[in-house]
Amino acid sequence: MNFTGSHRKTTPFRAFIIALYIVSAIIFLYLLWYGKGFYLTPINNRPHSPEYRVLRPAGKFGHTVGVIGSAMMLFMLLYSVRKRTRLFRTLFPLSNWLQLHIYLGVFGPLLIILHSSFKVQGLIAVSFWSMIAVALSGVLGRYLYLQIPRTLAGTEIDFKELEQMNKNMTQEIHQKYQIEPKHLESIETSIFPRVRPEKGLIIALFSMIYNDSIRPIRTHRLRKYLVKKLNISSHAVTQMLSTIKQKAMLQRRISMWNAIHQLFHYWHVIHKPFAIIMYIIMFVHILVAVYVGYTWIF
Repeated sequence: MNFTGSHRKTTPFRAFIIALYIVSAIIFLYLLWYGKGFYLTPINNRPHSPEYRVLRPAGKFGHTVGVIGSAMMLFMLLYSVRKRTRLFRTLFPLSNWLQLHIYLGVFGPLLIILHSSFKVQGLIAVSFWSMIAVALSGVLGRYLYLQIPRTLAGTEIDFKELEQMNKNMTQEIHQKYQIEPKHLESIETSIFPRVRPEKGLIIALFSMIYNDSIRPIRTHRLRKYLVKKLNISSHAVTQMLSTIKQKAMLQRRISMWNAIHQLFHYWHVIHKPFAIIMYIIMFVHILVAVYVGYTWIF
């Protein structure tokens, strides 16, 4: 019954990705701190800065992070290749490719920002802001992706199977914790308040995001209340709520099935054009830079 977005186990690959995020974040923050004096200098005064030749886009450091960031952006495309072709199918599950895709989509743009030294003008500004739009919409896309239940291999679970899983979990919780359906529904809505897609897709999306952002607070309050009311240990209540939370998430996914798929479709319509613009201008920028002699120093 395990599927992505529920109680996920920390696999070796997931642990690797988490470590990669932590190390990359530390390195990025250090580089940002290292160049803060130059980045905070007004653009017209930067040529007089002793760090100008190193930190400017064509400088040793600026050029290096630009090359690495661009390479990361290009490697992001491997996810699309893996998704649409038979290449690389024996290497990793699709879900692992997606995790890597998201990592590259976060830190690639961050390195490009350092490459630009926070100076964005002309045609490059179009590519830059397209890149920012792609990165931000990618975060939203990841959120929507997690709302669609999938197996651990990344295959989407069909609606009928979801309904059966929901029934099985209801029976399991009743047998294990002796909770009647009406009380179970009350606890579920305390953790995951009902979202009404009929009020509009955008309203439903913001309701979901808002509810998910304050869910830890709701769950903490509910845990304290149940410990007092049921007179059982906090550990037992935590275990019970963990199971009910999975059930409540499943119930929300069933009720939001059509809405989430519509939102995911609209997300693709918005995300792809920005990505195409970004890559076209990035290639033009690279070709022009190489043509005028700005080849990489290493």
